[in-house]
Amino acid sequence: MTKKVLVCITIQENSKRLLTRGAKIAQEEGAMLHILHVRKGATIFDTPNSPILCEELFYYGAKLGGETHFLCGDDIIQTVSDFIAAYGITNLVIGSPPENAILTLNILKQISNKFPALDIEVLERALA
Repeated sequence: MTKKVLVCITIQENSKRLLTRGAKIAQEEGAMLHILHVRKGATIFDTPNSPILCEELFYYGAKLGGETHFLCGDDIIQTVSDFIAAYGITNLVIGSPPENAILTLNILKQISNKFPALDIEVLERALA
């Protein structure tokens, strides 16, 4: 089975560290690297800086050998889950959300219940 690493990012500079970690895992595992940003709602460009940051992350991800995907949806966890199933993802790298640890645990619980064999790594938020 071909291993596939998925890095879930947000449109912010801090996501580069998630991309770097995902690329390292992909290289170590001989895996394909996928990069996914899911935006709640109908557009990913909700701020004036979004297109610029989006382009920077797309370029950085491509430089690391990844294929970047940008999706919109009302249910972020379901959209990520659908992507995991459709692409046969084996490893997931996500960042801890800024709001609270409860949200992280809820996301992890839902995804790990749907995909028990999925190897999930959560990176703590980097200090500014």
